Amino acid sequence: MTFRTRQPVRHPDVDRAGIVYFPRFYDFFHRALEEFLEQEAGVALWDIEDRLKLALPVVRIETDFDRPLAHGDLVAVELETTGLGEHSVSLAYRVFRPGTAEPASASRIVLCCVRLPEWTKAPLPAPLRAAFERHRG
Repeated sequence: MTFRTRQPVRHPDVDRAGIVYFPRFYDFFHRALEEFLEQEAGVALWDIEDRLKLALPVVRIETDFDRPLAHGDLVAVELETTGLGEHSVSLAYRVFRPGTAEPASASRIVLCCVRLPEWTKAPLPAPLRAAFERHRG
């Protein structure tokens, strides 16, 4: 099952050509992950760090940019689990323009769970693992 959220394209997201500047797609992905964690795992991203003393840094990323997005678009961002390891999760993200079936952008991102402040691998906590498992493609 895919997790889906909507986000507006705001003025700071676009470049001089009037389309979304490519690094801003990563902001869209990250905001979707934050919403996913709160809604599906019941934990805020900051609480993972503050209370659990864990972090979920990106260790691999690959993105295709196929169609431009413009200021004012209300885009749909999808997140789906494609792989789940003891210490990592692989996610697929897709961003859709309003009323389109083909993604404007698609990304594959791997997150690794690490213990803070040591930055050593740690098992994914059960609530996160369960949420990611429910949204496995």
